[in-house]
Amino acid sequence: MPKFTSEAQLDEWFGYHPPSDQSIANAHEMVRDKCRELAQFLSDLLPECPDKTVALRAVRQVMYEANATLACQQRLYEPESG
Repeated sequence: MPKFTSEAQLDEWFGYHPPSDQSIANAHEMVRDKCRELAQFLSDLLPECPDKTVALRAVRQVMYEANATLACQQRLYEPESG
């Protein structure tokens, strides 16, 4: 049976990707800071209930995915001029 996910893809997903330069490291920190800010806002605003837990976990997942994007791509968004 053919594999859907290659060994190279698994290495990419689960390997360590240190920041290639300080701008990437700074971007990781900004993502963490902004997600923490949103999590605090929601934690203060929302009533204690299972849905609040789900909302906070979603913010945490966003942080993970955004930082994975930075780590794997090792570049920042630069809009095309034109």
